[in-house]
Amino acid sequence: MISLLFLIVLVALGGYGLDIGGDVDADVDLDYGDFGGPGISPLSLPLVAAFGTTFGAVGAILETSGTSDVLAAVGATASALLIAGVMYWAVGTFLVKAQASTEVKPAALIGRDASVVIPVRPGSQGQILVITQERGRSLFPAIGAEEIPRDAVVEITGFTGGVANVRKKVG
Repeated sequence: MISLLFLIVLVALGGYGLDIGGDVDADVDLDYGDFGGPGISPLSLPLVAAFGTTFGAVGAILETSGTSDVLAAVGATASALLIAGVMYWAVGTFLVKAQASTEVKPAALIGRDASVVIPVRPGSQGQILVITQERGRSLFPAIGAEEIPRDAVVEITGFTGGVANVRKKVG
């Protein structure tokens, strides 16, 4: 019952942390990188509350049906792990991965056009502006084999350590 009430409170407040009065805060902060990248943690409060609720409900049903205590505990644990695992998979698959990402992957920019913001000269870095769907305007340092003036259109030919290799756009 406690897990169920906690789960209802979490849903009603719409968040992982409880913010009471604006100056008292209780939150669980986990480094999602430890669990395979960005997304929901397997130890997030809603998943732990769902596990507890399922464990209690299935345990009570099995115990009232006359199942032995050991089988009731094993059955409740297995079903709670199954429900929490399915919720973890569903949230990770359908909600977290569906969110828009603002990360611009340099490899995806090869072959695209860009505008020179700071002139590119042989032996010195300039800067280019690329407009991407993920982030809008993105600035990148750039190098080239020829002198390219400001506002010229260039083609990105590759990346070396985060620096774009560019050449003048022909035509």
